Amino acid sequence: MRVLTIAWRNVWRNRWRTALSALAVFASTLIVCIVLSLEAGYIGDMITNIKNHVTGDVRIIRRAFVENERVRPLQYSVTDTPLALAALAALPEVRLAVPLTDFFAAMYRAGEKVPCRVVGVDFARSPLARAENNRLVAGSYPADGAPAVLVTQALAEEFSLAPGSRITLLAGTAIGGMNGKTFAVSGIISIADVDFSGRLVMMDWRAASDYLRMDGNALQIQAFLREGVDEGLALASIVRALGQGPATPDPDALEIKAWHAVNGTYGFLKLSGLVYAIFSAVFYLLASTVVFNTTMMSVLERKREIGTLGALGVPRAAIVRLFLAESLIIALLGTTAGLAVGGALIGVVGRVGLDIQALYGNDFEGFGFSRVIHPYLAPRGYVTAFLMGTLISAAACFFPARMAARVEPVDALADR
Repeated sequence: MRVLTIAWRNVWRNRWRTALSALAVFASTLIVCIVLSLEAGYIGDMITNIKNHVTGDVRIIRRAFVENERVRPLQYSVTDTPLALAALAALPEVRLAVPLTDFFAAMYRAGEKVPCRVVGVDFARSPLARAENNRLVAGSYPADGAPAVLVTQALAEEFSLAPGSRITLLAGTAIGGMNGKTFAVSGIISIADVDFSGRLVMMDWRAASDYLRMDGNALQIQAFLREGVDEGLALASIVRALGQGPATPDPDALEIKAWHAVNGTYGFLKLSGLVYAIFSAVFYLLASTVVFNTTMMSVLERKREIGTLGALGVPRAAIVRLFLAESLIIALLGTTAGLAVGGALIGVVGRVGLDIQALYGNDFEGFGFSRVIHPYLAPRGYVTAFLMGTLISAAACFFPARMAARVEPVDALADR
């Protein structure tokens, strides 16, 4: 306790030097907080969009479709999709199971022909249609099984579409032919996910099945698990409920996988966490060089004082602890201030959101990001930033502290 009291007094003997060191730690902590919050915002948004729009927590799809996915083989739909949905709904581990049919078509409108993406969904329950960040701009959702469609705001603006407009879609079918059909535009939707905000048409999955000649089936089923459910146990239950196993006939076999086993982005997410941790450490190391230099200057200026302490019988270990305590106090001041300001900024930006499409255009297309990202930092992130800031900055002063302890009293007192 006495060491900390003396260290506190020594810290304020040269206020400018203390302010410089604390400012370096403060700036590093602030930057690290912002970077970590952006990382958390990006990754959290990406995972949510991948689950809601692409795979669910668990994706159920025909293996034959996966093996031939590049050619979009519509004939390999999930056999008896309604029965599979009912079996999944009966499982206590499953919160929600919805069908999804994703395909491409040519859209005809006022003499123009353009490629577009079409998604067959359950409008009443599908997260792709009902996600919190999506909003219905005009009109209404199509009724179940109705030959009506929902179009994105971007597509509506490009081709002057409004509720009541009519568009014609031409697409390949599951029986190998082509089918053209005219649909009424029921409504216009704004989708936050950049990957789904362009030329996208949404229709009821049953209407899509009829249009594509898929016998009332969907290309895949998304299963969403209940909170806290063990993923491995849930996967095993789903496999049993759908009658899958090694003996399942190959043509109808289903691939049942968790989202991170399906989407290659998960490996990138784990790597990005390591990259951001290294990035944060580099910033703190830069700040620690300032603390190191100022501590070294303090040691050189206080050489006679250190020699006097040694002559009075103060142990070298106590001198080391004194200088380490001084650097720790400076690090604590800098990191605490950085966390306070960083937390306030993250809170404001997190509520307002950061429009990354306005900043970067469509460069993020294909990553599953939303147009607006909401940065946030979990308590663990603040603890990590605090520990890294204090420990790295304090550790940088270990060498100057050891140097101070090695000062010989005779040499120090003779030095003028």
